[in-house]
Amino acid sequence: MVGAAIATAGAAMLARQAVLNVSFVTAARCAQSMDPSGVSAAAYSIVMQIYSLGIVVQLAVQATAATLVPSAKASNGLDEARRVADRIFGWGAIIGAFQGIAQIVAVPLIVPMFSTLPEVQEAAKFLALITSIIHVLNGFVFPGEGCMLGLGSIRDLALVTAGGVGVMIACLASPLGKRVEGIVLSIAAFHLVQAVAMVW
Repeated sequence: MVGAAIATAGAAMLARQAVLNVSFVTAARCAQSMDPSGVSAAAYSIVMQIYSLGIVVQLAVQATAATLVPSAKASNGLDEARRVADRIFGWGAIIGAFQGIAQIVAVPLIVPMFSTLPEVQEAAKFLALITSIIHVLNGFVFPGEGCMLGLGSIRDLALVTAGGVGVMIACLASPLGKRVEGIVLSIAAFHLVQAVAMVW
């Protein structure tokens, strides 16, 4: 019985990760094939690298939620677990907002380190603004994911992820996916679905 539960949870986690990988590879492929000059691809690559640095911080928030919430539930019951989760959500939101603001401020200084081409630097500015908003959304996404992981709600988390990916792929398949800004907005739509589901 325990073995079956572990196998089910493992399969759900693998399926979730596979869906995430496919969706983000699809987005990267769209950006890489956008224009023959390579400006869109370069701007997308630079912004996603900068954005990825912030993900490391939010993964720490996710791990904290995955550890503390089930521990609080086991020690002091569901009410205490909710209080701990609320505090982690609060800190996640603060960290996400700080990351978004910091990225907006830092991008004009960081982007020239990756490319000296003015057109690439200009293309990266709006993309960086969108990913700054994604950081704010992630302030709710990662704590929520951590709580679900810690409480063993793996299947539900996989379903939420699949819903977000479905929205993202639909956006990429629409006229929105024909522009690099639209590709990053598609990623933002994915995170918005995730954030709404976690707060819900």
